[in-house]
Amino acid sequence: MTQQQLLRPPPLQKGDTIGVVASSYSPRPRWLARGVRALERAGYAVLLDPELSTTRRYQRAEDERRAANFTAMWIDPQVKALISGTGGYGAVRMLPYLDPALFRAHPKSFVGYSDVTVLHQWLMRLAGVRAFHGPTVDDLIPSARDVTTASLFTALTTARPTAKIGRDTARTVQPGRATGRLVGGNTALVQQTIGTPYEIDTTDAILFLEEVRDPMSFVDERLVQLRASGLLGKVRGIVFGHLSLDRSEEDEFEDFVLDLVSDLGVPVIMDFPAGHDNPNLTLPLGTEVELVAEEATGWIVHREDALLVPPPPPAPAA
Repeated sequence: MTQQQLLRPPPLQKGDTIGVVASSYSPRPRWLARGVRALERAGYAVLLDPELSTTRRYQRAEDERRAANFTAMWIDPQVKALISGTGGYGAVRMLPYLDPALFRAHPKSFVGYSDVTVLHQWLMRLAGVRAFHGPTVDDLIPSARDVTTASLFTALTTARPTAKIGRDTARTVQPGRATGRLVGGNTALVQQTIGTPYEIDTTDAILFLEEVRDPMSFVDERLVQLRASGLLGKVRGIVFGHLSLDRSEEDEFEDFVLDLVSDLGVPVIMDFPAGHDNPNLTLPLGTEVELVAEEATGWIVHREDALLVPPPPPAPAA
């Protein structure tokens, strides 16, 4: 699907129902309950997938149930947005049982990260629906001061936020400016899409990548494959989120990135506040953004609406 074909979901309104789906692992009950409180205190009703409380066996019958529940929530007119309960593993096992036409017929906001990366790619490449890289429900905290939770609600209710996301937090690796569709997610899961029908499309894109608790050599391996596949060579800019590297590896990683991508001539930033750490800011995948990388810091800013803005009502007849 091209950018023009990617459908925008409608914005959330107070009182709307948010569905919590079992796309991956089963979340810890205490953390899930905390996240549900955060959604309810913000003024939303919550519908829970019954598979959230089951132990994963990774069998086809279970995959079919989770896919059926996911689809049922997606097409339910009362459910206005969906958020994954947690990450981990299991999303890819649902894909054979999902019908892209049903999802395209009912565009909704869908949020998650980590294992959910494959669902984001499936939605954008096969169903033609935009998605959001952001926290799972077990990450949410019922506090107005929690930056992660506040960012989620802003992204799902505001068509085009004006904030310079990441400014004064992200570090510039290679300066410059570029505009393109925002794509990406977890580095390992992005790598796993290569050669599939939902392979990530990096053409003229701003590529966002994050990782968790892996040594730099693993991240190196994934980036080298992305380069060898030709995917890195198509991007207009690269944003590295939380990588959870050892402190001793951070400076080495910056040197490695420069060596790997400097010849691409695109802006690159790292330490962007999204991914497996706090804060995990919500990002509009499939939406055009501008990446600005100044000498010291960098940020991204929306350059188009991520949500569907209804047209104004017609003026009354004179």
